[in-house]
Amino acid sequence: MSQILLEIEGLDKRFGGLHAVKQLSLRVAKGEIVGILGPNGAGKTTFFNLLTQFISPDAGRIEFKGQSLRGLKPHRVVALGIARTFQLCRPFPGLSVLENVLVGSLGPRVHHTDLVERAKHLLEQVGLASKADTAAELLSYGDQRRLEIARALATEPELLLLDEPFAGLGSAEIEAISALIRKLHAEKQLTILLIEHKLREFMQLVSRVIVLDFGEQIADGTPQQVVENPRVIEAYIGKQGTTP
Repeated sequence: MSQILLEIEGLDKRFGGLHAVKQLSLRVAKGEIVGILGPNGAGKTTFFNLLTQFISPDAGRIEFKGQSLRGLKPHRVVALGIARTFQLCRPFPGLSVLENVLVGSLGPRVHHTDLVERAKHLLEQVGLASKADTAAELLSYGDQRRLEIARALATEPELLLLDEPFAGLGSAEIEAISALIRKLHAEKQLTILLIEHKLREFMQLVSRVIVLDFGEQIADGTPQQVVENPRVIEAYIGKQGTTP
């Protein structure tokens, strides 16, 4: 039986009159690549923010390896083995690419004796070794995406959350990032949660898809099962006979 790494039950969050996440329950097994799918405003990033405790839930249980995450500060969540990227790349300005990765290496999970060599190795993994001394803010958007991933990996995560890693990228860059995600999953045996709107590339990466609509989970299954689900079709293209 697969080890359950993440277990969420009855997760709920409101912002005034907006019910952003509604009684969300799910389990993620160690080694899975799970996609979080849904139209704009479905609650996907809010879910990531709740999971990493950037915002606090109104109700529900969040457990990682059997330990509750509720009430923890975000840096404590990272210390337990969860790292994330963000929709908008925000490298530390004034620091080099290498120094940006070194910042992520300062957490309690990292026990390597030579942090600089380790950071260089991570940059090599994500294809940025030749730009280690470049000011991070001067990177192209695609390379900033790679840097986001390297900074997250620097914390030694067991669970990696990727929030729209293909946003703003061209087809060649998307193909390269997809290959990187597959490589990291295979070599590091990472468990990955992935939010993305580019459906073709998304469906090729994930083994399982959870679909949200207006904060509610409406489907959980393989990519093939999800694309044939009537509720998912309705969420994306509307009911038959209605005008969008």
